[in-house]
Amino acid sequence: MPIQIGRKLCGHPTCGKYQPCPDHGAKPWSTSNRRASTVSGWEQQRRAKRVLFRDDTICHVCKRPGATVVDHVIPLEEDGADDESNLAPIHQEPCHRIKTQAEAERGRARKQGG
Repeated sequence: MPIQIGRKLCGHPTCGKYQPCPDHGAKPWSTSNRRASTVSGWEQQRRAKRVLFRDDTICHVCKRPGATVVDHVIPLEEDGADDESNLAPIHQEPCHRIKTQAEAERGRARKQGG
């Protein structure tokens, strides 16, 4: 097989084909909690602006105006949807930090079986 500069070999240990390999498709990150429908980049920014405008920057945690970021009301880890119906404005500090800490504690409790 000739060497092709700039191309990568398939990640399968015994395969010598170049990517994209027709036999061994790309594998998703095995530890990722992100779903294939998760948006990124400019579409995520546009979606956040729509949600902030829709809810008039009212934080879904403390109910005060002035929120500048968007948060999943039901976390993805807890089977929340990754669409605008599950997004709401939140203050970066302290609301988002406190909510994230509580979610992490629930996640640790689930992993420990309690």
